Amino acid sequence: MPRHISLIVALSIAAGVAACAPYPEIASETVIVAGVGPVEIERLNVRVVSIDRTDRSVVVEQQGNTWRVDVPPAFGNLERLREGDRVEIRRIEGALLDIGRSRRGARPGIAYTEAAGEPQFQNLPDRFVVRTITLTARFERFDAATSVVSYVGPFGARSLKVADPTLKADLLRLRRGDMVDLTLAEAFYIILN
Repeated sequence: MPRHISLIVALSIAAGVAACAPYPEIASETVIVAGVGPVEIERLNVRVVSIDRTDRSVVVEQQGNTWRVDVPPAFGNLERLREGDRVEIRRIEGALLDIGRSRRGARPGIAYTEAAGEPQFQNLPDRFVVRTITLTARFERFDAATSVVSYVGPFGARSLKVADPTLKADLLRLRRGDMVDLTLAEAFYIILN
């Protein structure tokens, strides 16, 4: 019995000392998205395929998927960036804002708008930029029970939670294989080497 008590006392003292030690600063790995709840910060390690310094855009590739990224001035100068460089993109997908059928013959792609309309993200880490993104993607399915839409777009196969009841009704009318334009808020941060 005394052996168990001494173990408990030792653990209590260790816990007390640990509580007094200075804590390292821990960045949140989740962000609260309005209408959706906590969302993980996604980390994409991509390779630079091409650079257009005039338009401040970069084409990147990850696992065979390529897409164009417009790089805001807040992320630094593109002069040191070279084709083949590795870049980390941290991104958070917000709630689905709009959905519509794509024009005939559309292929998966991305279109950016500088800023999102209303605040979507709470506890967003510093230096993240918020904008609206429209993904042209192939619709796979919508699960009405979980409110999750599945699609295949420029980033590959993905899923997204839907909060808006009107959008849920629109999604129920789609068939697998339909090309759609999904508009959502996105927060992102690019780490250039």
